[in-house]
Amino acid sequence: MTVKNAADILAHLHQGQIDLGVKRVQTHDAQIAQAILDRIFSFEDLLFLSALDMQTLLLKISDKTLVVCLKNVSKPLGIKILGAMTKVRARSIGEDLQNSEKLRVSEIESVQLEMLKVAYELHQTQKITLRKSAVDEKYI
Repeated sequence: MTVKNAADILAHLHQGQIDLGVKRVQTHDAQIAQAILDRIFSFEDLLFLSALDMQTLLLKISDKTLVVCLKNVSKPLGIKILGAMTKVRARSIGEDLQNSEKLRVSEIESVQLEMLKVAYELHQTQKITLRKSAVDEKYI
């Protein structure tokens, strides 16, 4: 089975099942587990973080990284990211973004992937809840 196939299968499961599957693979090969995660979650999935989870994530991300990440992001996610930080930080990042140099899409995606890895690490330590959709779990 290829990494792509494994990621495609896991992507259709509930978040708890994804976590369990990735942990199983991680016990055998951490690099393959990370490759699967890289295919399951996209940077745009950060849109589904709660406001508090987004704030928690942003505390771990430098302004320089955020400027690069925001260069190629959907408007709703950009609004969510900037809205989760202080007005001063958001203004500063907005100014830096306007004055930043052009980058290749592959460079931007690489930095976004690093931010996504931080998000997944926070998810694994149960500091945030990462999910593939807005409604991931039912509460009774």
